[in-house]
Parts: sequence; C-alpha cells; structure tokens
Amino acid sequence: MHCRHTAILAHFLALAILACPFDMATGDTAYDSHDAWSGQVAQVYGTRVVDLDGDVHRIGTDAGVRPVVLLFMNAFCPVSNRYAPELNDLATLADAHGASFYGVMSGPYLTVDEARNFVADHGFDFPVIFDPSGDLALRLNPVVTPEAFVIDTGDNVIYRGRIDDRFEAIGALRNQITSHDLKNAIAKVGADDDPLPVSTTPVGCVFEGWDADRLPESVTYNRDIAPLLTANCTECHRDGSVAPFPLDTFVDARRRARMLAFVTREQIMPPWRAVEGFGAFRDERHLSDRQIALLTAWAEAGAPLGDAADALPETVWPDPEWRIGDPDLVLGMEEPFAIPATGPDIYRYFVIPFELFEEHGIRAIEFQPGDESVVHHANLFVDYSGAARREDAKDDIPGFSVFGTGNFFDYSGEQETWGIGGWTPGVDPYVLPDKHAMWLPAGAGDIVFEIHYHLSGKATEDRSRIGLRFADEPVAHWVDGLVIGTQQLAIPPESDTYWRHVRMEVPASIRLIDILPHMHYLGAEARAIATLPDGTQVPLVHVEEWDLRWQNIYTFREPIHLPAGSTIDGWIRFNNTSHNPYNPTLPPKTVTWGWGSDEEMMEFWISFVLDDWRQRDRVINASWNTWSEDPRWDGQVPDLADLNLP
Repeated sequence: MHCRHTAILAHFLALAILACPFDMATGDTAYDSHDAWSGQVAQVYGTRVVDLDGDVHRIGTDAGVRPVVLLFMNAFCPVSNRYAPELNDLATLADAHGASFYGVMSGPYLTVDEARNFVADHGFDFPVIFDPSGDLALRLNPVVTPEAFVIDTGDNVIYRGRIDDRFEAIGALRNQITSHDLKNAIAKVGADDDPLPVSTTPVGCVFEGWDADRLPESVTYNRDIAPLLTANCTECHRDGSVAPFPLDTFVDARRRARMLAFVTREQIMPPWRAVEGFGAFRDERHLSDRQIALLTAWAEAGAPLGDAADALPETVWPDPEWRIGDPDLVLGMEEPFAIPATGPDIYRYFVIPFELFEEHGIRAIEFQPGDESVVHHANLFVDYSGAARREDAKDDIPGFSVFGTGNFFDYSGEQETWGIGGWTPGVDPYVLPDKHAMWLPAGAGDIVFEIHYHLSGKATEDRSRIGLRFADEPVAHWVDGLVIGTQQLAIPPESDTYWRHVRMEVPASIRLIDILPHMHYLGAEARAIATLPDGTQVPLVHVEEWDLRWQNIYTFREPIHLPAGSTIDGWIRFNNTSHNPYNPTLPPKTVTWGWGSDEEMMEFWISFVLDDWRQRDRVINASWNTWSEDPRWDGQVPDLADLNLP
C-alpha cells in the first residue's frame, strides 16, 4: 500500500478509536463534553509515591491538606506533547488556587529513562510521578493521554477529562480554543466548598493501560519494588533510623524478600492500627492489594534486580537540622538516659523546665529522638502544675516511670497539664494551619516527654529534644485538648468481651483536630463516633487490634465540625485472658483503673478548636463530666453496620 494511503488509514483508525464511547474503552458509562456525572472516589488521597527525581510525595498532603490535580501524560503521544509547554503555567495556577499539581507517567512499556528524558526536555517545574506497575492508573482508569483528574480533599474526583477543547479529534485542531476546562475546574476547586463533579471527553492517544487482574509479566526491584519501598518503608528502614534493619538498597531488600511479602500480607507492616475507611487521616500508611501482590510475586520469582533503565535516582531524605525551620524554642532532656541492650521495653517520662516572659502560640512542633534506633514513639505534654517536676525529683535517675505509683497528670479538671502532640517514626512535624496555634502561657512550666523505648540489642543513650516555632501572626483559632474516659473499670479474668463506654455531650460548637485512644496491655479494640444534632453519625476512629507499642495520634485529614448538641461516643474492649500475650498478670486477675502496667485505662485524647473561645470552660467541663459512669449505657455495643454513617 502506498505510504500516503497508509497514513490516511491510520488517521481514520485513530479517529474511530477516539470516537468510541467511553464505555467501549473502559467498561464504564460514556461521558460527553461538559457532562455532569455522579463522580467517582479517587482512592489516591495521601498515597505515598515517588517522582522521577526520586523524591517522595504524599498525594494531597505535601503542603498541608490540599485539592489535587493529576495529569496523565505520554512521552510518545503528539497530543500530549502539544500541551507540554503550557503545563508549568497550569501548575502555577493550581498552586495559586490552593491545589497541588502532579504529572503522572504510567504504562507497561515505558521505562524510567524514557520518562526522565521527557521531563528534562520540557523542563517541568512540578513533580512528575512514575507509576511503575499501574497502581495509580488502575485507581483512576484514564482512557487517553493527556487526561486530567481534579480531586478534592474528600478524595472525590470533581473533574476528569481534557485540558481544553483545542482538539476536536486526533489530527483535528480547532482554530481557536473556546473552553479551558481544566483551568475552570482548578478555579472551582479553589473557590467552591462543594463543586458538582463534571466530566469532558478527552482527546489523545489511547492509554496503554494495565490489566487489573494480572501483575506485570516480570516484577523487578528496579521498576516495581524500589519505588514501593522508598515511598512506604525506607523513611524508617534506613541506617540510623528507628527500624531494626535498612531496606534502601537492592541487597538489603533481596535478603528479606519473603519476609517483606509475609509482613505485608499479614498487615503487620506498614504500621497503622486504624481501620481503613473508618475516618480519614493524615499520615495514613496502607499498601494496596496490588502492591502487596507485587511483593509476593517478586519474592517468588527470586527477587530479580531488573533493567538499569528502570532505576529511579537515589532518594535524598531531608537532612536539615530542623524541618520546621529555625525553632523559636528548643528544649531537650537535661542529661542522657542510658538504655540497656536487652530487657523489657521501657516507658518513661522526662521533664524539661522552661520559662517564658510572655505568652505564645505554638504553630509547629518537631520532636527529634536522640537515638532513633530505640525511640519507638513519644507523647508530648505541657505541665504548669509542678507535679511532673516533683515526681522526677524523687530519685537521681533521669525521668520517672510511666507505670509508676504517682503521676503528674491531674484528672480534677484544673487544666494545668495538657497534651501538645506526639511522634512516631516517619511522621511529619506537627504543623498547624494558618492562624491556628496552641497556647503556651507566660511563666515557668515544663515540657514532659513520654517516651517508649524498644531495646535494639545494643546498649545506647538517648537525649531527645523538641523544637517549637511560634505563630508570627495573630492567632484566630486556638487549638486545645480534652480527655474523655472512665475510671469505672473492673475487668474480669478470662474475659475478652469486657467493654466500657463513654459519652460526651458537646455544649458548644467545636472542630476536632485529632484523636488518640489510650489503654494499657489489656486493651483490645477502640471505637469512637460523633453524632450530629440531625442524627448523622461521623466516624472518628476504629482501632480493631490495639497494640500499646503502636500508639498513634490520628490527625483528621480535615477538622470535623461538631455543632452544639452533638455527642461523642467511645467504646473500648479489653482482653484479660491468658491467651493475651501481653497480659502482665498470669493467671489473670480482676483489673481496675490505675497508672501501673498491671492496671488499665480507658481514655480518648482529643485536640479541638472552639468556634467561640468564651465557651472553653463549658466544653472542658463537659469532658470531665464523662469520668463518672454513664447511667444511660445499657451495656450494648452497636454493630458498626447499624450505624448511620455517611
């Protein structure tokens, strides 16, 4: 056939393909230009990914909680390349409207080298994610490239489709652009509280996609496993960090390939105790089913290295002295604490005195463990009562035991002691939104570290510290803390179905920032929900398998507004059987409330913001009122399936 006829035939075939309805390409319902459709859940918000420079990103939470623009691109598609010179301007526009802009390059036949060359040729200023095994693509199902997705902070796709209408079809270019669809969607997500989802028909090269039911024929370290480990594991699993071994090289990963497959299949790693989908949090750590299957397939194939053309650049982890910038106040343990090589885990409080001549608002907190190899997690408190200082002075050993007979925290409601956050491996510094801060009064007080040490087999010392950055603008929203719970505990021996309930009636409008369930070794499960005045129930947190060693502060992706008249309900279950491997007393005995390791607690710590600061005493008093047994509780624990959750 003459080459001219071949070109014409290829052109009409391309037009025919692009003219096919959306359902013929994806199996879903067709959508038309400017069509309002029911939308889709993206399931990408907070996902950890690696870009083509080797940098790790958390989609939507790189710079606070923001809407997201994901643009699927193709290095070998003329339509995609036609838009390349304009993409930096689109990324700048997205940033101006408070959204994060990412390019995505995905395809079973695309190498990292090819993708990097494409990015270098066009000088993109925004992160371009390499989707090595199709995990992102299979969540969003793009039809062609280029195709854009705009996702709100609730993980909902509010726009999908073309960048603009310059292409009527492949090879058919309009003389004038009449509809700037992606620009309009970006402007809406920055302006509207709840924009209606919109779709347009994209024109481009058919996306050479992935088979959802099959893994790539060859799963290799360079292409599939290294990006997965870098994004989700090596922040902790690298030399000098808290994990017991590194995973940041091929040799390190290969020697543990089957173990990696096992701990991810069993949901042991990554460490995240909250049930996925019950509440939405920052810093969530999950692997998709496909990612877990990739680890298993790689191990079963003998852990091959793969092609050098698929290797991403080495990730350079942040190494400034302080990730929050220069702190206004740095406080650290006054002397090192010696940690033995072997023995039981250590839970200890450390008291660091300070004095301020004027009050401040804490805008950002960064905890730095002295020895990351042994500091498992830390909770942080402010104490103006002097109680922690007096407890610490009882002996010459630095700090005092968390499970001691005395304690610095006062449950009377005087509010001279409160929590200011916590630290777990891999968590970002705690940075509050603009015009939000935690109050730090003038005068003499103490910062108290509650540190859990897990022993590493090597004797060492720890001298952890904290950096505080104060608000340099007027504070509009003061972040406060409350504790709800009960001391009415009598956990019978050989019972794993002993539940306690706590309810707080919210007397004034508040917004919840984060939540922390707390028990000791007998804790088994924790649930918390909020109920709005109209009866709508909001999931707060569900820890199905409590583990004292993995305490997380669960920071909500966005503050949860509770109007006056709402309620907060919490349920905690205890396991006081001989089958509980953490039970400190065998044979089991009846256990009541107390500070000791052989006693128990039932608490939920909650950070919140008041809509009206003058209502603070009413809210705090309502939280303390929960500490008497709820006479209305009938002992029944609601089935989660029966809750009126959105």
